[in-house]
Amino acid sequence: MRISLMKFLSVFLCSTLLLSGCGSDAPETDESVVTPTEEKRVPSYYPDAIGNRWVYREANGFEWERIVSKERVIQGRVYRVFDYNPPIEDTPFDYLKTPSYRVTQNRVLFFVGEEINRYFEVDFAEALETRVFPGENVEVKVRAISEHELIFFRIPPISNFQWDVLDLTVKGDIIFSDLDGAKLPFEIHYLITGAVVGSGSVQTPAGNFEATAKIQYKSQITTSILDEEETTEEKTDTVWLAPNVGIVKVENEDRTVELIEYSLQEEF
Repeated sequence: MRISLMKFLSVFLCSTLLLSGCGSDAPETDESVVTPTEEKRVPSYYPDAIGNRWVYREANGFEWERIVSKERVIQGRVYRVFDYNPPIEDTPFDYLKTPSYRVTQNRVLFFVGEEINRYFEVDFAEALETRVFPGENVEVKVRAISEHELIFFRIPPISNFQWDVLDLTVKGDIIFSDLDGAKLPFEIHYLITGAVVGSGSVQTPAGNFEATAKIQYKSQITTSILDEEETTEEKTDTVWLAPNVGIVKVENEDRTVELIEYSLQEEF
């Protein structure tokens, strides 16, 4: 049973956890939101004015838009919120579909704690019950999640610079209600690193963008159950960020998404 469960964890996590995380590097000296004066020092690679709008197209022709709609306060920090049309499913590890984010002087961070909790307590538990332990009453209890925020991007982009995007540890128990509450403990370590691998011109349906930063995100998942441990290397996701525009293209082995239209409230 443990071998099949280990395979399930690796395959399920690899296919559903796309992108996200929080770095373990040195703390920043200034966590304040970027002011207009500060923005003029370097181009904004993640414009965050309320009302900003981007429309993207998937390779299969599906189109959707995201709009900066409002602010919200989480754990004492002010975040901006994206609205999506059409609405999206919960996807905690997708750079294009994060719900809340904040921009500081030197980082762009996404808040993913709510989505991670919901993912493990609902989606993960349901998949276990239907695909690994069919017919059994299985419950997942998450005892500890190490991070709730991700470092998506460093400002400004520096060629060949690498950082920890995600260093997430999830500890929990798989509980078998029909077996007097027997527990099977598990631990998942999900590590994603980001690196600026180049810059240059990128052509999209929305136009040609110069001096675009090309960033690659590589992930690794290590699952531990009792005395077994397995590490799975993940695919590489590549994101192109254009100055004063934001994300213009995302690509991996499964999909390509391009910007086809945008309108920004900020003036540069």
